[in-house]
Amino acid sequence: MITAEELLRRYNMEPHAENGSFSERHYVSLDEGRPASGSIYYYVAPDEITKFHHIDCDEYWCYVAGSPLELCRISPEGEVSTSMLGIEEGCSPFIYFKKGVKFASRHPKHESEGTFIICITVPRFRPEGFTLCEDEDIVKEHPELETFFTLPY
Repeated sequence: MITAEELLRRYNMEPHAENGSFSERHYVSLDEGRPASGSIYYYVAPDEITKFHHIDCDEYWCYVAGSPLELCRISPEGEVSTSMLGIEEGCSPFIYFKKGVKFASRHPKHESEGTFIICITVPRFRPEGFTLCEDEDIVKEHPELETFFTLPY
């Protein structure tokens, strides 16, 4: 089994602003404007909670390996929902986030081994289209999410 350290080294992954580690892999340009799509490898360590954020493009999280990951999303209308990324019972192997949706992730079980994901954006991700949310602001708007910021084990 590959270790997290080997995974990070093999794919030249660096720390991400929302937590986790990433490396950009591919993008498609159709013209001189913004590329039509992009992708990154993304790894969430067992004890990491990624921060709520939103971007100005659609994003797909595709499970590759590791433990299931709990994803929480807040729609632009304020509706909160959760889903599980993975291949175990009750999980989906890919999750879609519509442009403007705030979302974050965490591992729901203590025995997590981390999760390796491929994220695909349509159109390509741009740093200027990324907004990181403050934990306090999320809890103020959605008090029911206060426990999300603490690992459940």
